[in-house]
Amino acid sequence: MYKVLIADDNTAITDILKLNFQLLGYVVRVANNGEDAEKQFHSFKPDIMILDVMMPRKDGFQVCRNLKADPECAATPIILLTAKTLPEDVRAGFDCNANAYVTKPYNPKDLEVLVAQLLEEVKSGKRSVAWTGLPDAGKVEEDFRQRLEAGGDAALVELLFLPHTAETFIQRYGNPRFRDFLHRIAWQMRDRAMEVDSSILMGQSIDDTFVFCCASSKLEALKKACEEELNRQTKETVAEAEKALESTLGTTSTAIKAEEKNASPVNMAFMWRSRVATPTPE
Repeated sequence: MYKVLIADDNTAITDILKLNFQLLGYVVRVANNGEDAEKQFHSFKPDIMILDVMMPRKDGFQVCRNLKADPECAATPIILLTAKTLPEDVRAGFDCNANAYVTKPYNPKDLEVLVAQLLEEVKSGKRSVAWTGLPDAGKVEEDFRQRLEAGGDAALVELLFLPHTAETFIQRYGNPRFRDFLHRIAWQMRDRAMEVDSSILMGQSIDDTFVFCCASSKLEALKKACEEELNRQTKETVAEAEKALESTLGTTSTAIKAEEKNASPVNMAFMWRSRVATPTPE
C-alpha cells in the first residue's frame, strides 16, 4: 500500500486530496507548512509527495531542493502542485529537481494518473517523462488500441521537434528555458486539443515527443489548433529568450558579443507522424 504526503496550507485542498487518495487505497498524511512537510517526510517516509509552492515557514521550492539533495530522499517523486505559472516559476521547479510541475486549477483524475505513473516508474526503474505532468505516451497508445478493438475509428498522431532545432535552442538559450518551453506548450496544446474534441487524449514520450489519440475526422482540426498554439508559444518564448540574452551580453567579451548578436533567433521546427486506422467492416 503506497503512502502519499500532501503538503499545502490550504485545508480545503488537502481535505479533498486526502479523501480522493484514501478512496483509491493510499495511506495519506497531511502537512500545512514547509517545515512540517520536511519533518513529516523524514518520519512518514512517503512513496510520493504532492507539494504546494506558496506555504508559510518554508516554500515548496526550498523543501523540494532540500529533500532532493538528501541521498535517502532523492529517489522519492515530488509533484509541485501550485498556482504559480510564470516561466521563472516553472524553471525554479525544474532547478529544484521536482519530478512534475502541475498548475492549479488541475484535473483530479489527471493528478491521480500522474501519481500512479510516477510510482510505477520508481518501481520499474524507468526514467520519468512526467515533467510536464502529461500521461506517458504508452497510455495514449493503449487507448488507441482499445478504441480500435471496440470497433471504433481512431487516429494516433505524434508531434516531434526536429533534433537539430532542439539542440540549437538549448545551446543558445539553455536547458532550463527549453524545459519551460516544453511545459508551456504541453498544457496550451492540451487545452487547444480539448477545444477541438474533449475525447482527445494527449501524452508525452521519453524523447519529448507529444502523442495524441483522436477520431480520424478530428485529425486535421487537431493539427491546425496545435500548430497555431505551437507557433505562437515559440514566437513568445524566443522573444523572451533573445531579450534575456541581450541583457547578459553586456558582461561578455566583445568577440563573444559579436558572435551572439550575429546568430539568428532559433526557430523550433517540428513534424507530424500520424497513422489513421479504421477497422474494415466485416
